[in-house]
Amino acid sequence: MRKIIVDIDNTLWDLTPVLYEQIRTVAPLIPLPTEWHQWDFWRGYIPEKVAYGILRDIHMQQYKFGVYPDAGKFLINLRKKGFYIIIASHREKGTLNATEEWLKKHQLTFDEVHLSHDKSVLFGDCWAIVDDSPTTLDKAEKAGIVRAGLRNPWNEKKNHPLFDNLEEIYNYLQGQCAVGKP
Repeated sequence: MRKIIVDIDNTLWDLTPVLYEQIRTVAPLIPLPTEWHQWDFWRGYIPEKVAYGILRDIHMQQYKFGVYPDAGKFLINLRKKGFYIIIASHREKGTLNATEEWLKKHQLTFDEVHLSHDKSVLFGDCWAIVDDSPTTLDKAEKAGIVRAGLRNPWNEKKNHPLFDNLEEIYNYLQGQCAVGKP
């Protein structure tokens, strides 16, 4: 069974507006998300510890938030294609229960949840990854695994397969299966 890694934030749900509003409470001059052209866009506006604290708080309250309209169908289609689905996120391990509860609440199909700051540890026996992080997509490219993500200001200037929705990503992945990518 082929394994696929699927990110959560800005892949299965729209973290960006929630993050923006939370950061604005402590850094009113933070630029609009359309100007977040760097992965670490918050640097120079708030300390790293504050940024990660805000993210942790959002992740602990994940139950409050919905999913992208095509997230459920995307994961079901991957399962129908025979994929073993690893939901992976750069979240703190202490957010595992909140993350799993959210996935189950929205009936999102998965086999395993992996929380760590380096998803590349999963690349060894995985066929593909779906993620928005340019750093993670760079690592996937170097590892020779299929990669794709949703287009965002922080990743759009990179040379990765980026798409506007999960249906387009699924179609791309199907094409990669058809051409026999390892």
